[in-house]
Amino acid sequence: MRLVEQAHKEIEKVLSLGDHAIDATAGNGHDTLFLAQRVGADGSVFAFDLQQEGIIKTTNLLEENNLISQVTLFQKCHSKLSLGILPALKGRIQAITFNLGYLPGGDKEIITKPESTVSALQTAYDYLSLDGIISLIAYRGHSGGQLEYEQIKKLISEKNWSFRCPQENLRQKSPVLYLINKS
Repeated sequence: MRLVEQAHKEIEKVLSLGDHAIDATAGNGHDTLFLAQRVGADGSVFAFDLQQEGIIKTTNLLEENNLISQVTLFQKCHSKLSLGILPALKGRIQAITFNLGYLPGGDKEIITKPESTVSALQTAYDYLSLDGIISLIAYRGHSGGQLEYEQIKKLISEKNWSFRCPQENLRQKSPVLYLINKS
């Protein structure tokens, strides 16, 4: 099973109709679409992407599936989560997704960076509900990916967060899925 599919399977356990979710790295919109389907018309999804191309692709995918109404899109770096989400939602977000690296099919020189990802992950954890989940896929095979992975691993260790990594380290450059819970 692909890591994205594993992440979605875990998110399905905690994300229901009417809930709130965040896609910190919208990209082509697949996670955003999945989250929007799960929360339904009474829920909300906040999706972020630094690139206009990612916002356009996500918007188009949501419109094709009649799910744009419950999603708020931000053309901002994932480190700017707190600028788009009301403080009243702190501790009330059920699911947060991160798919790091570069926009599939886009410019491979535009990548997520360790500093902004660590900042975004700390903010995301603050917004996460006690029974919620953060799924984060770190792609180690591209330039900068290994360093980003190491910084994420360090943050999780320093903060002593509860997490699981199904299939970690199968190969040195393979992607890693973190499933983080608040405890």
